[in-house]
Amino acid sequence: QGERTMRITAIKNRFDESYDDNKSGGYRDLSLSVEVGWVMQEGLVSFERVRDWEANECQRHICEIQVRLRSQHHKIVNEGLHTRYVEL
Repeated sequence: QGERTMRITAIKNRFDESYDDNKSGGYRDLSLSVEVGWVMQEGLVSFERVRDWEANECQRHICEIQVRLRSQHHKIVNEGLHTRYVEL
């Protein structure tokens, strides 16, 4: 209980008023990069505790979690802001 299975590697707070939202196509969010470690056992993926990554020779992957306001999500989807962000 309380064992960590991921590690935060980066945080981008685009809600911060000092953030230049021209860099993101005009939208704001909180982006967390998290590293996870896993092993494959009998065809199933098992996520491992951070403290066991080295001992268990885990595969690792960094994922991005985006936290955004519902209104911002609708703008991204309906107005194509993500496409503009990718093009930047």
